Amino acid sequence: MLYLIGLGLENEDITAKAMKAMKQCSSLYLDSYTSLGADADELSRMLGKAVVPVKREFLEEKMDFILDEAKKKDVGVLVGGDCLSATTHVSLLLECRKRKITYQVVHGISILTAVGETGLNLYNFGKIASIPFERKNLKVPYEILKENLSKGMHTLFLLDLNPRERKFVSIVDAVDYLLKHGMEDRICVGCCKLGTPDAVIKAWKARQLLKENFKEFPQCLIVPGKMHFVEEEFLQGFR
Repeated sequence: MLYLIGLGLENEDITAKAMKAMKQCSSLYLDSYTSLGADADELSRMLGKAVVPVKREFLEEKMDFILDEAKKKDVGVLVGGDCLSATTHVSLLLECRKRKITYQVVHGISILTAVGETGLNLYNFGKIASIPFERKNLKVPYEILKENLSKGMHTLFLLDLNPRERKFVSIVDAVDYLLKHGMEDRICVGCCKLGTPDAVIKAWKARQLLKENFKEFPQCLIVPGKMHFVEEEFLQGFR
């Protein structure tokens, strides 16, 4: 059986259901692509068994290896946040179906719900956009913003990161990108380490955010659309 296990945003988020599944597995692979909260060595100590950190490319290119294992024994693929936020993991489940391999999904706390800490209503978020490292000539994230704003919806920007090399797209990088592509100087919400006790949320006009010093990662940026008065009141507390 293949277990696809979400670990949440930090180790304290790991559920009893996730712990039970991990202890049952003979092999455990940690998708380290976007994982800042989960550490393979620490997880190994917690579980008393080896947890192998792997790059996203391994899960994509060595999928057959993992699935062949899952035919014979219980194998766990561990993912920071929720386990179904990336298409790579959905593809794993599709292959399981095709090969008649049983699987179980164990969900975890995700940034997609943690953004509710800002007071912005989750129902009012539109399409999510990602801002990658290579973005000089990239227009898609800004086009998504324009589309969402035309509908009065909020936009969550997920910012690229490479934890192994300590490289991150920052809130300042994201705001600068959006302003250069034509966004007006409007209220934006910069968030660091959401879902943890060290979370930082700042809501200012875009050009003011450029002057803020956001030290902690991971980071994300929200550009609110049309806000209910309760959302506006809540955001006032972050200015």
